Amino acid sequence: MKVYRLALTPYCDTSGEGAKIYGGRWNLPGTPAIYAGASISASLLERLTIDPELLSSERYVRYSVMEITVPDQLVFVPKIEELPLDWNQIPAIKATMEYGSELLKSGLLCFAVPSVVDPSSLNYVINPLSENFSQIVSKIYPLELDKRILR
Repeated sequence: MKVYRLALTPYCDTSGEGAKIYGGRWNLPGTPAIYAGASISASLLERLTIDPELLSSERYVRYSVMEITVPDQLVFVPKIEELPLDWNQIPAIKATMEYGSELLKSGLLCFAVPSVVDPSSLNYVINPLSENFSQIVSKIYPLELDKRILR
């Protein structure tokens, strides 16, 4: 399956260092992770929660798309009832960070969880330390946006 990560171009890598430093909804600081969305538009919506100025005509050109191919059979999709209670709370709660960190530490390559911004879409958390990480294929290209949505 193809998943998509949007990042400032210098940070389009597979290290998971940003999430390791700052943590995220599904990982504690100290645990590397790569966050991606089911589509470029889903990833754009997620990124807007972090960088609301992304749609300015000067800013979006600094971003690139990282298209990541993950083998379907290596993606774990927990049932919604298996997620921590209040998994979609804003800001993220420690229970979701601990849950995701445990999955990553178990060696899983990737797990899928509903997006908080758009629960009809899945986000993917990829483990750069997984022994299966070499099965990931990625390519990077400039973020192209329809000029009608730019400010």
